[in-house]
Amino acid sequence: MGTSTIDGTIESAVLKRARRNVRQYESIVFRLADGGTKTWTRAVVEAKVAERLLPGTSGRFYLFTAIDHRGIHGVRDDKGNEAFGFARVNETAMLWVTALAFVWVALTLYFAGDVPIIGTLILILGLPAWFLYRKTRLEAVRQFQADSGFHPAAAPGAPATA
Repeated sequence: MGTSTIDGTIESAVLKRARRNVRQYESIVFRLADGGTKTWTRAVVEAKVAERLLPGTSGRFYLFTAIDHRGIHGVRDDKGNEAFGFARVNETAMLWVTALAFVWVALTLYFAGDVPIIGTLILILGLPAWFLYRKTRLEAVRQFQADSGFHPAAAPGAPATA
């Protein structure tokens, strides 16, 4: 789990599904400065970042890897535009699942005098999972903010801007 960056140009971005504020891409292919390519598969992207993931877009792309998914949380393109957004669906879901498991275990303990095994396992695994999702999001925020002075060079063959 962690964050990284790719400097390059998007060759293709194949959208798999769009739901509410989250987009999932089947694949995004980047052309790197050295002529090679890098493919980022099954990427989860927040909608305002996804608007910038169009073929031909050049710049720096900010990536993350979480427990069970990975994605792109920011873009700074060669035209001076930037976008940041981190899809928090899994983080929020883990918080709710953990809270509901706690209520389930507490009520079962109170009324039946016993603890449910599955509820206890969910509680034991849910809280650390929430912390890991949160840690990844905070790391992504720090990465994007720390790189705020970065301005990508114009793509080769692109007209210079003043």
